[in-house]
Amino acid sequence: MDKRDNYTKHGKSSKRLWITFLFFCIIATGFMQASNKMFAQTTVTATFKNATLTEVLWEIQRQTDFTFVYSTQDVKQVKVQNLNVNNERIANVLDKCLQNSGLTYAVHDGVIAIKPASEAKENAAPQQKKTITGTIIDESGSPVIGANILVKGTTNGTTTDFNGHFSLEVNQVPATLIISYIGYTRQEIKAVADKPLKISLVPDNNMIDEVVVTGYGTFKKSAYAGSASNVKADKMKDIPTVSFMDMLQGNAPGVQFSSSSGQPGASASLKIRGMGSFNASNSPLYVIDGIPVQSGSINSITSDAGLDAMATINSSDIENITIIKDAAAASLYGSRAANGVVLITTKKGKSGKPQISLKADWGSSDFAMDYRPVMNGEQRREYIYNGLSLNQYRKLAKKNKDGSMSEEEMWKQANEYADGKIDKYAPIPWCGFEDWDKYMFKKGNHQNYELSLSGGTDKLKYYSSLAYMKQQGIVQNSGIERMTGRVNVDFQATDKLKVGGNMMFTSLTQDVYSEGTSYTAPFYAARSKVTPSDPVYNEDGTYNQDLLSNKRRNPVLAAEYNYQREYVKRTFNTIFAEYEFIKDLKLKSTFSYDYSVSKGKDWKDPRTSDGEKNNGGMEKKYSEYSRMIWGNQLSYRKTIADNHHLDALVAYEIDSKESDGLSGYVTNFLTPSKNEISNGQTQESISGSSSKTRMVSYVSRLNYDYKNKYYIGGSYRMDGSSRLHRDNRWGSFWSVSGAWRMMEEEFMKPANDWLTDLKLRVSYGVNGTLPSDYFGYMGLSSISGGYMEQPAIAPSQIENRNLEWETNYNLNIGLDFSLWNRINFTLEYYTRTTKNLLMDCPVSMTTGFSSYLMNIGEVKNKGFEFEINSTNIKTKNFTWNTSFNISHNQNKIVKLDGEQTQIISGTQIHKIGSSYRTFYMIQFAGINPETGAPQFYTNEQDANGNYIKEITEDPSKAKSIALDKQAEPKVTGGLSNTLRYKWFDLSFMFSYQFGAYSYDTWAQKTEHGGSELLLNIPTYYLDNWKEPGDVSKYEVFIESPSVKMKSVTTDRRLHSTDFIRLKTLTFGITVPQSWTRKLGIDNLRFYASANNLWTWAAYDYYDPEAVSGGTAGWGTPPLKTVTFGLNMNF
Repeated sequence: MDKRDNYTKHGKSSKRLWITFLFFCIIATGFMQASNKMFAQTTVTATFKNATLTEVLWEIQRQTDFTFVYSTQDVKQVKVQNLNVNNERIANVLDKCLQNSGLTYAVHDGVIAIKPASEAKENAAPQQKKTITGTIIDESGSPVIGANILVKGTTNGTTTDFNGHFSLEVNQVPATLIISYIGYTRQEIKAVADKPLKISLVPDNNMIDEVVVTGYGTFKKSAYAGSASNVKADKMKDIPTVSFMDMLQGNAPGVQFSSSSGQPGASASLKIRGMGSFNASNSPLYVIDGIPVQSGSINSITSDAGLDAMATINSSDIENITIIKDAAAASLYGSRAANGVVLITTKKGKSGKPQISLKADWGSSDFAMDYRPVMNGEQRREYIYNGLSLNQYRKLAKKNKDGSMSEEEMWKQANEYADGKIDKYAPIPWCGFEDWDKYMFKKGNHQNYELSLSGGTDKLKYYSSLAYMKQQGIVQNSGIERMTGRVNVDFQATDKLKVGGNMMFTSLTQDVYSEGTSYTAPFYAARSKVTPSDPVYNEDGTYNQDLLSNKRRNPVLAAEYNYQREYVKRTFNTIFAEYEFIKDLKLKSTFSYDYSVSKGKDWKDPRTSDGEKNNGGMEKKYSEYSRMIWGNQLSYRKTIADNHHLDALVAYEIDSKESDGLSGYVTNFLTPSKNEISNGQTQESISGSSSKTRMVSYVSRLNYDYKNKYYIGGSYRMDGSSRLHRDNRWGSFWSVSGAWRMMEEEFMKPANDWLTDLKLRVSYGVNGTLPSDYFGYMGLSSISGGYMEQPAIAPSQIENRNLEWETNYNLNIGLDFSLWNRINFTLEYYTRTTKNLLMDCPVSMTTGFSSYLMNIGEVKNKGFEFEINSTNIKTKNFTWNTSFNISHNQNKIVKLDGEQTQIISGTQIHKIGSSYRTFYMIQFAGINPETGAPQFYTNEQDANGNYIKEITEDPSKAKSIALDKQAEPKVTGGLSNTLRYKWFDLSFMFSYQFGAYSYDTWAQKTEHGGSELLLNIPTYYLDNWKEPGDVSKYEVFIESPSVKMKSVTTDRRLHSTDFIRLKTLTFGITVPQSWTRKLGIDNLRFYASANNLWTWAAYDYYDPEAVSGGTAGWGTPPLKTVTFGLNMNF
């Protein structure tokens, strides 16, 4: 089967899947619309004694999903003395509760309005109806969706649509309208039929209280004692990213994003509050709608870019992201949450008419910064020529001790020498000097189309979406294509039973390229191996396969015929049922199934030097992953004597994972067009793998608060994992937390005019980390070819039954306060200590191994976070909001193996008392201003252990030392602003980091033109030493230097990665509704957005974010993108 047949088969399969998915969506939506229930059929079961009317209404709302609207002033004095109903109609229950209260109610479209009975009166005699129209907006000028409008004294009413617009028929005008919406004070407005209204709602401060979603419950922010950051969907809505992870940088304090590649869909990582492990994972746990999900790279074929699991999720389906950073909530997830938790809440339907949303955007991408500029052909030829001439002149001058040769004659002979050799290193090709960038790079482009449908009734709510996204990278034949679909359904089956389900489906194709030191790697080749003296094509139009350094290996030829492609399909499905036995005692059971299959192909064409030796080669891999989680939660909430509030939970979970893989590599193909693996005539290798793991968990949590003023909570969890020996399989994890809302105290009342909130919170807890290796504790063996081609078994891993969990001890102290209800501050201090670190401990070589894995180390992170959110200006037509955050983290090794105090690892050293990624190398002492020779510090130590800063030109006499520089930033943060004026909106966000360094491994390859002057030369060498008296960082350029800097590892290649970056910029225009309604469109918005539009960097030769683990290599840097799009709502 050829490539075209494969695409056809793949396309047909995808079409069948999408037809099935669309059919499901249509059927589900039809079912949702057909299930609307009448108010009179709804029943309630409840028992109350001496309760407030507010408590009763909240209970009715919980059981029925009806929404109540009322003024807190009207209901706060009403008591319900004795109420005992069983499956009683809601109308009868309300009549009993409101008897003799002076209140009555009105019902419209699932909204029950409680109002004074004095407002109710007989309707006027029938007459010709009049229509009143208007728009309701909030304090920022944005439309309010679902606000309630009632004609005073009647049950006649309506609600606002998606654009805050309403239209209401009345019997007579003028009419008094009652406007209400949860979280805002009720208003009465006199209206006439011929004048549209514009009504601005005023917040009701008694009702506003943001919530924090933790996965094991939802808490009021005012009652939450832990550390959590929330990133809402509007931070990501107009940004064309494959994954949401990049948008967390700068938007959430204490969160650091990094990726070694800017290829579309490439693997990325988040670190929350520093590095807590050396050999186990440092990535957080990802949870979608309460269910832990697969994360990390999911590609089957090994690639430098990888494919991130989060790239399978459509960011537009996300409602908000909560990042849990301390143990108060993270300990509930036990061994999986040592590095924090990223909780993703997806969008769900709301009561009301169906809402259709369309989104489309288009854009392009390019380098955000000039990528490692090298000399052009003329500069390089002149530079090498001068180096050849100077080198020969120095040789002649050394021999001319008797002065028999004049200065002029020596330079003449030196230039003649250079004339004879220059074409060996920098010839002028037949086409003139070549610009390889024209053939290897291009502007990328992207397009995105999304459709969503949401809505529901009081009983059933739904949300569904379809999306198509395609991004082409800046390298030829690279990019990603993705289709996603999602359906969320919640159904109140009975008064006590609620059921629901979520379904996600993704089909994805990714084309990648190498980013290592292979000649086919476009960045390495274009900046190192292929020079302007190498033409891409010969004069006859064939590919040039006689390059100066690469010889036959032409990277443009390889890019045309070779490919590496990944096909991924993923489905993530969840169903749940929740049953309430008695009031506030609920049992919830959830089952989820996360399944993905990856199929990868890596083709080396026989027309390229990669494949010509074996007449073509195809590697094909198949990787299957599945994860099943069954969780059961029993929760209970109780209020005692109005002031005491209890919230308890116990849970049991089973988490099972399975993976299966198969790969094969064949060569010797009859024709490149028939490159399926079955057509290869020679089987080179075949391999496979499979694994199964399981974890069983028991969870408990208890929270208590008194008068919404004092809060205390605790949690305990036990995890048992198959990754550890049965003697150490179970781990215990716990947390305690408390908070004090000082603003509720009497002594704080004099400050209420300006200090509107003040809360102190503390949490401490323990969670853990599992070994990354599924079989790390076992003694393993491997099968090899053995002796004389006979199979043999040899040990491959030493057994260690004592292997245990890494244990994290977390302390968090936080202070929240607000000024004038406009400026909110959060200040936090934390410590995070990881003990029983998994490390490779040296053992005697007589065992056949150099080391084995043990729990022997300890590392500590500590730091602070500060965040400000302010409303700078808020008027009828203009609002301006600002957010700023800054974080500082200090990482320190406390203990290694108990014997060693330091471990050297390449350019870094792991040393007690220092950061894990501390740099270790020779110190560069500059260039000798008289000779242009490089110099180094010897760094011998005196009797007191101080380094002696003597200078030498012999690098063998210079010692490497631990430097006061590390790879982890000391300070990170972000600054964002959002401005709105009438139709227009503008938002932008800066991210920044300071205090980190990176070692440039690429520079070491290319310094001095490589070992044979055949490579590209960085432009910074134009500022090198040229004559006595010059002060420069770069040595004299000669043909054969006595010290080859490419062979010496010094801190000259160690650079600051400090930067400030304009991460996002968005400008939008919302077309007035008076125009769009004529076209049947409720809302129409056009926008333009950009990513990485501007960057300041302390060292700007390479992108400071294109760094991984303190190393700057040959990866694709972050890209600058510009996007134009539109949103339509119906």
